[in-house]
Amino acid sequence: MPGLLTNGAAAGKRKRTDDVARTNGLKARKAPKVATNGDSTQATILQLEEQILESRKHYNNIVELQSLVNSVETKPKTATLAAVALCRVFCRLVASDELVKRNGASEADDQVVQWLKARLRAFVEVLSTSWIGSTDATQESTALTLIMRIVKEETSQGSKRSDQAWRTERSTFNTLVTALLEKPEAEGARQEFVEKFVEEHDDVRFYMFGAIRQHMKSLADEDEEDDIVTGHAIELLSQVEGVPGSQEELEDWYGEPPAEKKHQLLSLNAHRKAAQEAWLTVFRSPLNRDHRKAILNIATTRILPWFATRIELLTDFLTDSFNAGGSLSLLALSSIFHLMTQRNLDYPDFYTKLYSLLDGDIMHSKHRSRFFRLLDTFMSSTHLPAAMVASYIKRLARLSLEAPPGAIVWVVPWVYNMLKKHPACTFMLHRAYHPAHAIYSINPDFAEQGMPNDTFSMSEPDPSHTGAIDSSLWELHTLESHYHPNVATLAKILSEQFTKRDYQLEDFLDHSYATLVDAELGKIEMKKTPVVEWEIPKRIVTEEGNGLNRMGSLLQAAMISL
Repeated sequence: MPGLLTNGAAAGKRKRTDDVARTNGLKARKAPKVATNGDSTQATILQLEEQILESRKHYNNIVELQSLVNSVETKPKTATLAAVALCRVFCRLVASDELVKRNGASEADDQVVQWLKARLRAFVEVLSTSWIGSTDATQESTALTLIMRIVKEETSQGSKRSDQAWRTERSTFNTLVTALLEKPEAEGARQEFVEKFVEEHDDVRFYMFGAIRQHMKSLADEDEEDDIVTGHAIELLSQVEGVPGSQEELEDWYGEPPAEKKHQLLSLNAHRKAAQEAWLTVFRSPLNRDHRKAILNIATTRILPWFATRIELLTDFLTDSFNAGGSLSLLALSSIFHLMTQRNLDYPDFYTKLYSLLDGDIMHSKHRSRFFRLLDTFMSSTHLPAAMVASYIKRLARLSLEAPPGAIVWVVPWVYNMLKKHPACTFMLHRAYHPAHAIYSINPDFAEQGMPNDTFSMSEPDPSHTGAIDSSLWELHTLESHYHPNVATLAKILSEQFTKRDYQLEDFLDHSYATLVDAELGKIEMKKTPVVEWEIPKRIVTEEGNGLNRMGSLLQAAMISL
């Protein structure tokens, strides 16, 4: 216990000085530093690493470090320290050409090279199979960083050796891509790989396309196609946003920069071809609905920019997706329309296929709003034939008779806008009598019997031959008596003068029973109080006096008959 120094005024702790130690016949010395278990382990790992780099005779330390890496389940911190040390070791060995066979080397030296290559493959295999896809996000991120650090060293050893390091099937880079494709729990690693490496470096993106194509092709050749691998390939490819627009943009390299002016990494066409081959390999694999939906959702933004050529191959995929039916048909038509308007694709059956989607189900579908938006876009041209436009108007009017109010409140303004764009179709609103006209010739007694025969054919698949242009929009006139007051009021706009320029259709989308009811209940004041005729009867089966009333007599007769 330290003594107290008292000077009469104050007291304080006194330190043992060297002079005091000498007077006691003792030498001054520092207290020994007690190393904790963590510090001891780190020092051991650093010592093993230094010994490996000092002399070949310590190469067996690599095996000891690998055993520590394999203990990641029980000792994660120790395994991480050992993995980082091994990464530094292999990077220095690669940089010093210790993993390359030399001309004239002895057989023993060749065996050492082969042994080092095997150790490197084993290290990368552990990181890619055990660490990638781990529930520990930090561990997964560490593995990805270490593997890509080795890739950088391997691909910076001259053009020929770098190209082999990118392309060889058992290379570090291909091993990583394979793990990203096969590991179901590696969503974070796939996203980080794309964000940090693929999007930042042109060579990583180029060779990733090749690795994906190569891996999926090998699975197809062996009849081992897997939905999981296909889904992960779509996930990786769909996250690539940086599409180079010119060869001057190809300038960011992760490995050895291309030395030759005609190198494929400097060719924009080569990059596009690599992306096309990767996507086409995905298209040729067995795709389920979820896969197709994921592809179609990004077709115009992430896939089409790569297909400057060979658009017909992409069109075949879109046509097959349309034939799958449902929401896939709508998504496929959206991409085809983009090709028609942006790439001058000749697709004469587009409006016939779009017309086939107009059925009763679409009016009740949860994708109705999206369909209406796209329909308005597809029909926005003023150069469409009037006969075809009339078919769309008439078919939607017919479907509105059995549609929910939320759909009708969009159809009516849309018809209004279409009639403004195509005046030739306005005759469908007010068809003046003419004995030679088709609708009157097939209904000669229309004044007495009405018009039971309509020239419009709902079963005709071709919108150019439905006969709608010779019909009338009696369906919309019928909607003026709709049970919902909003629908009835809206339908009357077609009976008035067309003084409004057009309607903003976005204001009428996303309506449902709930929104329409809420709008009515949200009204604070009523212009007119509704009349309620309801009176609670005093008696149900008897009269005021004695005996049964009419209801009671009927009930009595029914009971007697039983």
